[in-house]
Amino acid sequence: MSKMSGEKASQLAINLIEEQLQILPISIAMIWQPADAGNVEESVLAEVLQRKPRLLKTGSGGNIAASYAAVDPEWDFHASTQALYSNPLQKNRYLRVVISNVLLTVGSYFKENNMAAMRTPEVQFLGHVCNAILNENTFDIEPGYLPIATFDGLVIDNKLNGTLLFGDGVTEGFMEFGDAIALLQWLSRFLRGEKNFVSGGDAG
Repeated sequence: MSKMSGEKASQLAINLIEEQLQILPISIAMIWQPADAGNVEESVLAEVLQRKPRLLKTGSGGNIAASYAAVDPEWDFHASTQALYSNPLQKNRYLRVVISNVLLTVGSYFKENNMAAMRTPEVQFLGHVCNAILNENTFDIEPGYLPIATFDGLVIDNKLNGTLLFGDGVTEGFMEFGDAIALLQWLSRFLRGEKNFVSGGDAG
């Protein structure tokens, strides 16, 4: 990603977070009350999941790449919905994956634009949350100096090693899904305030 001003990076981060927050309620509702999600017609799936036209590659390397890139015909809404119905704990796992993906998207943007280096406790908190997500939803914090990482009473420290980030329906986790949404909303408000502060300073 090309370098950009701090104000522009903040605005793009705000846009990214707000877009994720706009879509999340639909995703959560579809998982919690799947209704007819498993009855989607195959033709609709084919239309939604269509691929870009491309030139066929030749040679052994091209054949291998093409075979790896082929869409698995077993990948469909029906199997996923059936799994959701057959095991109530799957709802928790599906929600965890969806919400974790949003956190990872925002965390990746922060890291890419050097925003993750901010010592703001909530930004440090997001970084540790993302690391836990990538470590199979489990905290693994390296020993040594740990910048303050807190959010609304939740504190991340070395004592959390081995603790689940989000509960799995059996074992309680460090955070609830609502905490993740609140963190995203806080980050959006924080960045908006930072952006306004920078703009005000420039104006003066």
